[in-house]
Amino acid sequence: MAIVNTIDEKDKIIYTTCVGVMEEKDFDDYLVRIWGHDKYYYFNELFDTVSADWSLFNFSYLLDFARAAATLNTLNPNTRLAWVVLEGKQKELTDFYKAAKSLTKVKSRELQSFESRKDALLWLKQD
Repeated sequence: MAIVNTIDEKDKIIYTTCVGVMEEKDFDDYLVRIWGHDKYYYFNELFDTVSADWSLFNFSYLLDFARAAATLNTLNPNTRLAWVVLEGKQKELTDFYKAAKSLTKVKSRELQSFESRKDALLWLKQD
């Protein structure tokens, strides 16, 4: 499994870390395992892409992923999703996903990218 999650029940944050070579099947599993039920409805999420290999990842898959996520009623549009990225392909990935989300015309979680976990957590913990 290339998408690992740690749940902080107290602070209501999902810590997601991508490791290894990223593939579409990893996101399919993640969608069902984390976003596919309402157990984490009130949780913000830190999605760390830094340790993964994105060289073979097909960005166009994110269009399908964004459409699938838009159909879920288990994601709270008032929560936040912070992506920790490196400049380059990971930043481009985030920008592409933001664009894909905007095409769904569904009110969804606010998404921002950051170059450090510290900055991402500060944003997630803002009121």
